[in-house]
This record gives sequence, structure tokens and C-alpha cells, in this order.
Amino acid sequence: MLGKKGWSALLAVMLTATVLGACSDNGKDNGGTPANTPAPSATTTDSGEASPAGDADPFGKIDPPVTMTSVLATAGWATFPDGETWDNDNRWTKLYRETLGVNLKWNWMVDSTQYDNKMNVTIASGDIPDLMLVSKKQLNQLVEADMVEDLTDVFDRYAMPYLKEQVAEALAPAQKMATYDGRLMAIPQYGGDPRDSLLTLYVRSDWLQKLNLPEPKTIDELVQVADAFVKQDPDGNGKPDTLGLGILSATMGGGSIGGFLNGFHAYPDIWIEDGSGRLAYGSIAPQMKDALAKLQQMYKDGLIDREFGTKDYNRLKEDVVSGKLGIFYGTISESALIAADLIKNDPNASWIALPLPSIDGTPAKPSVGVSVGGFHVVKKGFSNPEAAVKMMNLFVRKVYGDDELGTNGDNKQYAWVDNAKYAMHVLSPIQGYIKDYNYRLVRDALASGDPSALNESLKDTYDLVKGTDGSDPEKWQQWWIHQPAVSPFEVRDRYQLQPDGVVIDKYFGGSTKTADEKMSTLGKMQNETFVKIVMNAAPIDDFDSFVTNWKKLGGDQITQEVNEWYASNK
Repeated sequence: MLGKKGWSALLAVMLTATVLGACSDNGKDNGGTPANTPAPSATTTDSGEASPAGDADPFGKIDPPVTMTSVLATAGWATFPDGETWDNDNRWTKLYRETLGVNLKWNWMVDSTQYDNKMNVTIASGDIPDLMLVSKKQLNQLVEADMVEDLTDVFDRYAMPYLKEQVAEALAPAQKMATYDGRLMAIPQYGGDPRDSLLTLYVRSDWLQKLNLPEPKTIDELVQVADAFVKQDPDGNGKPDTLGLGILSATMGGGSIGGFLNGFHAYPDIWIEDGSGRLAYGSIAPQMKDALAKLQQMYKDGLIDREFGTKDYNRLKEDVVSGKLGIFYGTISESALIAADLIKNDPNASWIALPLPSIDGTPAKPSVGVSVGGFHVVKKGFSNPEAAVKMMNLFVRKVYGDDELGTNGDNKQYAWVDNAKYAMHVLSPIQGYIKDYNYRLVRDALASGDPSALNESLKDTYDLVKGTDGSDPEKWQQWWIHQPAVSPFEVRDRYQLQPDGVVIDKYFGGSTKTADEKMSTLGKMQNETFVKIVMNAAPIDDFDSFVTNWKKLGGDQITQEVNEWYASNK
């Protein structure tokens, strides 16, 4: 079950660690085989409970081998080299057996679209496998029913140093989501650093130059640029066919209005501290009304597409690729998903990524939610719960490496094969995506002219960027993202290096009881209200009515439940 966050993390790695868009992570070692000497595994006491072995080798082989039952979500898009399938003895099952002494046995496997329903049935039956990936809601049920192992001690004892370093920094929010009363009850399917999904502003820099416009640093300057892009024929075809600000009605993610809202210090869809030690829902903050009022005026002035309310991501991409749109908010992923495709159509086009313009003198901060692809749990009473931690270690080693340099990684065999034709990581029942340092490593090597510290994959990227000037459309993307003056990766890194430079969702508790019942309806009401206001189909004061109704129809109760969690988990 690979969620959107997992794909975003893998795509971020793809952008900096491969040649010609092949998705891969932190390189390949010289031998490809873990060098650690196997250590004794946990033994079983007379009571049947596992006791830790004396040597806590993160990659130590369990002896005698253990059979671990699990389940798997398959994906219809995934194909594999000849001889490897979801349910046969593939490279991941062999790796876990030969390296860790873990023999995987599938209780069932279903398409990812059916996985959640199948898991609900499995949990309700009480007959769960030894290892499984569950949602936050399902994790809550399992913990309450005392059906899963407490993994606190085995994680502390067996997690590899690099994974612990990541948990202490980039992955801390995910770890908190799996923690109950101070005890780690699951290993998250880490989605990488949540800050990797922050929004930046993408602008056609060739249009800025043609119209002699400055790079927009404020909201007022952004409006001026949008106005010029609509009215001053930046594509030079003599037709009024260019658009202003390209935005979707979604409030988070690539193409959304979220980056614009952040420019007003408004943070939609996340819980933020209100200054009194409590959490408040960002979508109902007063700053949101100011941002919506500005968007409404821009819509009235023709600076936002008339089809704003119905436009989806693919149509936004079409506007960019066809040369009609020169401004939108995007994550680092949009450098591959949108920006690069324009260059293939028009090699004379150019892009620059910029920090979020602000409404005032205070720099805007991007906001991000905390999402996890799922939670790996171990059945209560399983003899070797450390097996799950060791499997995560081995996944991280093969896909990312043992450190930020990618030491001992082997992603060309275990993540993606044949220039990303085959996705091999999905064959593992445990997956996790951690912070990538690939951009920084290649950027710094290019600046110094010394690639000696780079692993094989990053050296390939270095050679590609070094050997092109950006004029080849097929190589443009890799070249562009390694130019610090224009790169979205550089903007992201600058935000990440600032203390509190990004506003991260403060609530890690999953859905509350009332949220389960009401949040979908409240979210729909929010989207409908925001769209109507922006499209001038409702007055701006309807925002106040929305806030009142949001609170009355469940929002106040959700806020109370969220703050009860927050008070006990600070």
C-alpha cells in the first residue's frame, strides 16, 4: 500500500539521483551484500515471550529462521522482470530469508484498492497475520484491543543508526503518530520528511524577462505579474490566450491554492497552535478570509481561469504544457510532472522557482500536513518482533543506504530496475521513505568540481549535469534542478534550514471519533464555500457563516477532542 506521500518521496529521489528521469535513491555499493556479521537473534522464554539477544545487530540473522505470516497490497500498474511476481520467491523474499532468516508466508494479497476493506474484515475476525500494514484508524482499534506488540524496546535496540537519526529529525512526526502513552506500537511506513511536500512558486522566467518584470516577492507583485501575463501577450502570438495565476480549488498539494493562502499566513487543513497552548484548525483562521478576498478580486479581474472551480491537476498541466500558463504553485515533484514537459514542447521556455510571496513584510511559511502510508504492526505474542525492525533496516539500506551518502545502498536492484521500468520496492511487505540528501550532494559536488564523495547513481547525475547546458530537452530537468539560482530544490532546502521555516501540522493523533463522523461533511462544506467565494458566486462574508457552521456542525467537538489528545501528548 504505497500512498501519495510515498510516491512523492520516491519521486523527489528520482529527480536528483538518476539519469534521464529514472527513479532511484541513494546509490549502489560495490558488493551489494550487507557486510554485517550475523548476530544471535531473540530467544524464547518458558513463558513463550521473546527476550532480546545479547548482540543487537540491526541486520543480524535470526537463527533458527522464523516463519512470519503477512499480507500484501498489489498494484495493477506494477510489472516485474521475468521470473518475479507478487507471490513467488522474488528478490525481496529471498533477501529477507537469506539475510535475516525471515521466511515470509502470505495469508492473502489483494489489489491495493481492496486492501483496506480486506484488512477491516481480517481485524474483525480476530485472526490477524504476524505482520501487516494498517491505517491509523485500524491501528487505534488494534491498540485498544491489545492485539499488537509494543515495539518500543525492539526499535530502540535494533533500529539501524541511520533510521534512528532520521526519526530524531525528519521522521519525528511519523513516529509520534505511532506512539501511544509513550510506547511505540507500530513502525510507520515513513513518508519521508513532510517538509519535502512544501509548495514553492513556479514562474516562467522567460516571460518575466520579455515583459521586464521583477521576480514577485510580495502578493502585490504576484498580482502585477499575473495581470501582465494575461494582458501583455507574453507568448508573442498576438492573441489574448494566456492565463494569469494557475490554481486548483484544492488547498494542499501541487497546483493548489495552498501556497497563495500561506502568503497571507493562513494554513488550511492543518492544526496549528493558537498562542494559548491549544490547537486550532487553520482553515477557519481570520487570515483565510483575507486571502479568499484577494483571490475573489483576482477572479473578478480575469487573473484566475474562469474554470477555476472545476479544473483538475491534469488540466492545469495541459495549460502549462501548451504554453498558456506561466505561474502556479508546486512541490518539487512538479519539476518533473509539469515543468519539464513544457520544455520538451518549447525548448526556449525557462522556469524559476521562488519562495512564497507574502502579503506583508513577514516572510511566508509553507504549511504541510503529516501523512503516513500506513503503520506496520506485529501480532501480539509473535516470537521475534525484532524481525519487523530488521526488515525496515534492510529496506532502508537497499533503497537509501546506511547514511546520507548512500553507503551500502543497492537501489538499482531493489528499488527500480532497468531505468525505472520495473518497480521492485513494492514487493516488500515493509516499506519506508526517508529524507533524501541527493540534491545537496550533487549541488555541492558541482560547485566544487569534485565528485569523489558521490556514489554511483549520484556520480551519473553529476556527469549528466556537467555535460549539458540545459539546451537538450531530455536532459533539461536534471540540469535545471541543480541550478541553485532557479531550482525548486534549493528553495525547499532554504526553507528546511530555517528554524521554524515551515508550519507543520501539530496533530498526529489520527481521526477522532467526531472527525470520523463529521470531517468529510465539513471538508465538503469548506471546499464549496471557498470555491463560491473565489468565483464571486458568494460574498466574502460567507466565510464568517462557514466558520459558524463549521463549529456548530462538529468542528467545536473535533477541536475539543484534538486538544484532549494534544494536552496528553505534548
